[in-house]
Amino acid sequence: MKQLMIDTATTRLSVALSENGTIQAEATVMVSKNHAVTLMPMIEQLMAAVKWTPAELERIIVTTGPGSYTGIRIGVTTAKTLAYTLQIPLVGVSALRLMAAAPNTDLPVVSLIDARRGNAYIGYYQHNEPLTPDAHASVETWLETHMEGAFVVVGDVEPFRDVLANYSYQEAPAAHCYGRASDLVALGEETPDVHAFEPEYLRLAEAEAKWLEGQNNG
Repeated sequence: MKQLMIDTATTRLSVALSENGTIQAEATVMVSKNHAVTLMPMIEQLMAAVKWTPAELERIIVTTGPGSYTGIRIGVTTAKTLAYTLQIPLVGVSALRLMAAAPNTDLPVVSLIDARRGNAYIGYYQHNEPLTPDAHASVETWLETHMEGAFVVVGDVEPFRDVLANYSYQEAPAAHCYGRASDLVALGEETPDVHAFEPEYLRLAEAEAKWLEGQNNG
């Protein structure tokens, strides 16, 4: 099976191609808000490198969030459009789950994506399975509620280092601190209805939140 994997949930945009579980090509670049400019050229370049045509693709896997609103929207929209046009299955994977799959460990893994003001998108996984639902929460409060023993942290560790200092944690090496599109091969479940496939933001975008607040106060 020939698959296209896409991860646009963070500033690390990652695309990979696999055939029968073996990675054929992969590229990861750092972006800020240029996901829309970068994603399709990356896909086209990788496809050309392995001499595949779009019609040969049999499945698409994409991270559904949480993370960058712009990145998630572009990644999911691109994946939905391709899957619908090619009439092939679409698979969605939590970006936090992808990150948790990066380190090779038997310990529980806490995935962090900085959401500012002491908050984060938080995933709690062990052996690629969720121990709790993904959350948008205060890191300090979440750790107090959930953590007792040792665990591994991946993702945006630096903003929360002072809070983490109170716990028995290991920081994943830089090479395993963020997920790669190639790791998506072993994750995810097919979505039967492409049109119903939606991103997982976990909270409203700031502009949406302000608009709703204005409506409620009006």
